[in-house]
Amino acid sequence: MNTQRKVNAPVVIIGGGIVGCATAYYLAQAGVQATLLEKSVLGNEASGRNGGGVRQQCRDRRERALAMASVKLWVALRTKLGFDIEYNQGGNIRMATTEQRMDDLRRESEEELQDGLAVEMWDRETLRRRAPYLGEVFIGGKYCATDGTANPLLAPRALGWAAKRLGATIMPRTEALHVQVQAGHVTAVIAKDPTGELVIETPRVIHAGGPWTPQLAQTLGVTVPIVPTRSVVAVTQRLPHLFDEFISSHDLGVYARQAREGHVHVGGAGAEHDDTFDQTTPLGTIEKIARGAAGMIPALRHVNFLRTWAGTIENTPDKVAIMDTVDGIGGYIIAAGFSGHGFCLGPIAGKLLTEWLVEGEASMPLEQFRLTRFQK
Repeated sequence: MNTQRKVNAPVVIIGGGIVGCATAYYLAQAGVQATLLEKSVLGNEASGRNGGGVRQQCRDRRERALAMASVKLWVALRTKLGFDIEYNQGGNIRMATTEQRMDDLRRESEEELQDGLAVEMWDRETLRRRAPYLGEVFIGGKYCATDGTANPLLAPRALGWAAKRLGATIMPRTEALHVQVQAGHVTAVIAKDPTGELVIETPRVIHAGGPWTPQLAQTLGVTVPIVPTRSVVAVTQRLPHLFDEFISSHDLGVYARQAREGHVHVGGAGAEHDDTFDQTTPLGTIEKIARGAAGMIPALRHVNFLRTWAGTIENTPDKVAIMDTVDGIGGYIIAAGFSGHGFCLGPIAGKLLTEWLVEGEASMPLEQFRLTRFQK
């Protein structure tokens, strides 16, 4: 028979993606044993269903400093988590098929260099010499040596497991139903697990629910402008080693990385822009991915795709994350809307949120990620 239980927690984190798991990890390192609620299992949604790129280049300028700081954390996490997350700093190439795209990349490189990110512009000859596996369609590209890749299925889970070892409470298959507020301050989270209803009394909530954040926030009268978007990834048969970099082409609409075992993960082409939580993989989308992959890497023209999956991206109107408190609700912080960029940013988001809670102020400015920017 279902019963209601009551427990206490200094912080409740809603959402077991990479942002939630990283926050639980850094809080635990700081001596704060948070309780993390995940309605499914850790890393089962966007954090575990992406291309695995850990990149700093080709970002909105507001995110760039965060991405650069996060990559430093990724390098450290490779050894600190006690689990192989297959992180490899193999570089990142963004290719161009037209002079207009090359001009865009040049302008972007000037901005990145001003911000301290080391990037290189490659002409056709350099691209052929440095990345001979790429198709002849490309006339050049931009390269960042400190970018890389990691296994998206493993990274968020490894952070969650490490947080648990440090004292955090990780509760999979536990859905947050309501955030209780009294006198303008968070007092509890009402949740449901397979055994019944759970009341977690807490003064602080980190809401990192990804594309599901708006539904729960709305029960508090808070509007969070996030639209769910489907994105599909296809995985090839195992192949000999072809490349180490994370590669992408806006012109062909595809990106790819080669996993350690040899499978090439390709995604991006035909990404849906509708308001949908549908995670089916339409045949037409897979065909677009296959055509884009063949144009990008000729060696993929006749390979078999073994499996596909779809993830749900959480897009804000300007494709930049929200990390902010809410006026009138003390102790409630939203950390969502990372718009397909959260895999790289997860560690730094977790660290900054921890500083915000423990020290009262984050070590990097977060003003540009305020929810109120959408009210103007």
